[in-house]
Amino acid sequence: GGMRGGRDAASNSGHLATLKELQGKLKEAQAEMAKYKKVASTHEAKYMAKKVLAEAAEKLEGMDAELKKAADTCTPLIEEGGLKFLVGVSVGLLATALRDHMKAKETSHEAVYKEFTGGAESLSQDAFSAHLEKLPATLSREDIEFTPERRTAMFGHIDADGDGNISLAEFKSMFVQRFVCVKEITITDVFEVSKSKTIAKVEAGSELVTEHNQKTDDSNGLTRIECTAVVADKTGFVTMHGNQGTKFVEPISHYTNFCKGVDTTLEETAKALSKVTAWFAGKVKELMSAGRDGPLAEARTELGKLRAKTQAGQDTLSKLKIKLGNGKKDYAKNEVAEKNAHIERRERKEAEVITAPATAKFETLEAGAKALDEAAKALKDITGEELDAFATPLSVVEASEKELQAVLKCVEEAKAIIKEQQGKLPTSNVRGAMLDARRELQKMNAKCETTKKQCLGALDTVHKQCQVIIGARGGEISGMLRKQALEKGLALETFFSQVASPGDEKISEDAFSKYVESLPGAAFKPEQVRLLCRHIEAGGVGRRRFQAFMQQYFAVVKGIAITDAFDISVAKTIRKAELEEVIELLEGPQTDTKSSIVRIRGKSLADGKEGWISLKGNQGTPFLQEVEKPFYWIQEDMPLEQNFKSEGSAGLVRSLKADEVLELVEGPRKETYEPGLRVKGKAILDGAMGWFTARDKTGFVFGEADSKYYSCSASVAMTDNFDIKDCKVVRKLAVGELFTVEEGPTQVADAGITRVKGKCVKDDAIGWITTKGNAGTVYAEASSKHFCILQDVPLTKQFVTAKPGEEVRVLAKGEAMQVLEGPKEEAYATETRVKVKALSDGAVGWMTMKKATVKPWTPYYKCKAAAPLHDTIAVEGATVVREIEVAEVFELLEGPTAEGDVLRMKGRAEKDGAVGWVTIKDGAGKRFFES
Repeated sequence: GGMRGGRDAASNSGHLATLKELQGKLKEAQAEMAKYKKVASTHEAKYMAKKVLAEAAEKLEGMDAELKKAADTCTPLIEEGGLKFLVGVSVGLLATALRDHMKAKETSHEAVYKEFTGGAESLSQDAFSAHLEKLPATLSREDIEFTPERRTAMFGHIDADGDGNISLAEFKSMFVQRFVCVKEITITDVFEVSKSKTIAKVEAGSELVTEHNQKTDDSNGLTRIECTAVVADKTGFVTMHGNQGTKFVEPISHYTNFCKGVDTTLEETAKALSKVTAWFAGKVKELMSAGRDGPLAEARTELGKLRAKTQAGQDTLSKLKIKLGNGKKDYAKNEVAEKNAHIERRERKEAEVITAPATAKFETLEAGAKALDEAAKALKDITGEELDAFATPLSVVEASEKELQAVLKCVEEAKAIIKEQQGKLPTSNVRGAMLDARRELQKMNAKCETTKKQCLGALDTVHKQCQVIIGARGGEISGMLRKQALEKGLALETFFSQVASPGDEKISEDAFSKYVESLPGAAFKPEQVRLLCRHIEAGGVGRRRFQAFMQQYFAVVKGIAITDAFDISVAKTIRKAELEEVIELLEGPQTDTKSSIVRIRGKSLADGKEGWISLKGNQGTPFLQEVEKPFYWIQEDMPLEQNFKSEGSAGLVRSLKADEVLELVEGPRKETYEPGLRVKGKAILDGAMGWFTARDKTGFVFGEADSKYYSCSASVAMTDNFDIKDCKVVRKLAVGELFTVEEGPTQVADAGITRVKGKCVKDDAIGWITTKGNAGTVYAEASSKHFCILQDVPLTKQFVTAKPGEEVRVLAKGEAMQVLEGPKEEAYATETRVKVKALSDGAVGWMTMKKATVKPWTPYYKCKAAAPLHDTIAVEGATVVREIEVAEVFELLEGPTAEGDVLRMKGRAEKDGAVGWVTIKDGAGKRFFES
């Protein structure tokens, strides 16, 4: 037993070792198996991922194919605009016209077909088109008037088998119309509903066929047609739509079939896209358990990217549906337009009849505008030296002005025609071609104004270019003429007569050109000289315009010295020129080669000083600026005096009248005055009280106080002799009467009186007067509080001479005034004086500048009230050139001249160049023009 037990233990130990060994091998095998299983699983995942992506690509490819199919189905409407369906509408219009023709002529399809073929066995395209072209006139049906292109397309539509000929069967098929019942309706035996019996009922969806035209029953407004129900095989009359608009049948056409088919296709495409979208959604969901790594995870990610294409496909389909919807809307409009095309053609012809005259005139206007542009082109686009050297500016201006006049005339004619034609348009319910005609006429009317502005602008450019030439030649030629006059020592008036032809009051264009050409060193282009002459004054240069051309003036804009010589290095200063001082050009401009300073020799209008003055510095700094010569016009009468210093009436040249025009000769200069004397007094004669001037600002004495003056304090006799016993009374002197002592006082001892020999201020009477009686009575005494009036002078209520208030009365020479206040000094403001020359008669003298009444003058007058333009200065018997409108501007040529009580001038209108005489102010004082 012991041995067996030992053997068993040894045996168990061996088994355990074997078991352990086997378990180890099993573990190794399992590990190996797991390794191979993992490898097999990876291969399976890769296979599955590849399969899913391939299937996805196949699905997307199928989706694209569905979308392409849908797009291709929609092409006839979206891309081609439903043209082939519109051709079908045209064929329908032709069939309707031919049905009416066959019914009216009681003829057959075969007879009409023969009319088309001309007897041939089949109908060719040329024969079809030729007959169809004549058919509108033959049948008097404007609704079947088609273009050559449409006639060709209609032939192709009818030629169903495409063999190039229309057979009789194909021709007959054109007349067949098909309808679908959309609302149950009955078929009756006759057209009139009230007399009809029901043959059969037609259910919704049933098809009807006919070769007849529809007709409206005037008694009830129902539209009916004779037709056959295909299923019921019954023929009779059905109502197409009721008098309230209810539709019972709708036509079946190529277009309706197309719409039905395309709607079905889009519905199928939408279902197919939905399936593809659902498939992608399911697959993505299946792969959600594939973990984060591995082939299936990668496939899931890629599938997500591909899934986005399904949304793009949905978007493409949505856009296609929108395009199709818009295409259907457009087609509906085009179909109506196709059916109404004959109406539009008729209206268009009627509209063209209205617009044609205006269009023709506007084309003439455009041609005129083009001609003007061509005429102006040579001058308007050049600059610099090319412009300065341009030889024929006058020819260009004349040609351009001629073309402009033609254009302006054409504009007015065109606008008149447009207005007339607009009156022929309907006034209400304007639409279609007539609305287009109205718009076209409005557009032409606006273009008339635009063209007018463009042409005026072109001529304005030409004139501006000419101004550049005039500016250059004007300075050169005026300088040469001034030099000529200076060398010959000629005054402007004399020089004018020398330039003008003998006996002429104006310098003609020929005379001006001839004289300029004769000047030493002159080398000007003839047309430029003539252009300048016309610029100075058209129709010949008058004295005023010649003087203005010859006289050049500058205003001082920066302080500069007037010197005695041209050369600055040796010149001495005469005086400094004041700001705004006006200098008349006598010589120059000349450039000092040493300093590069431009200088002129001029005369100051302020004081007549002559000398050299710098026009601008070597750096271009301006010291002088060119200005027009100052002229003035006065608004009220005022004195023109001989001398600068005011002298009252003693120095009067004449009285200037209101509205006279005056040329500045010298000045402005300031005049200062010594204080005057004013006295407040009481008149001895009548007790009148007020202020009077004893001495005015010019020093003139109107009254004075002096011991030689005696005043009578009591009435006393003036006798012819000293001896009172041997004398006669000359006259009685009144209380307050003044006299001057000629002799005495002398006492008469035996009588105890004092006598003087006196001379009465009042009447110069001379005699002896008792000043003091024997009882001490004083009859007259030297006056310390009395002034004697030496010249008539106003007695006023206020002290200030400029504002004296109400005048009491005029004090007469010889009156005595008792002094109540004063004498007081009165200061006078400095006055500005100018030496002027009256344009009316050449009178020269000095006047005082007053802001309120002396105004700057230019030769341009603006019309304030409508007035006539006359051909002569005299109003009576004058011919009216034309009427002048308010705000028109006229340039003065002659005058202003007084014609009786009327002030007249000769002028030229800026608007159209019209020349004649106008009234500046009439006899009643009404003003028509103002400078």
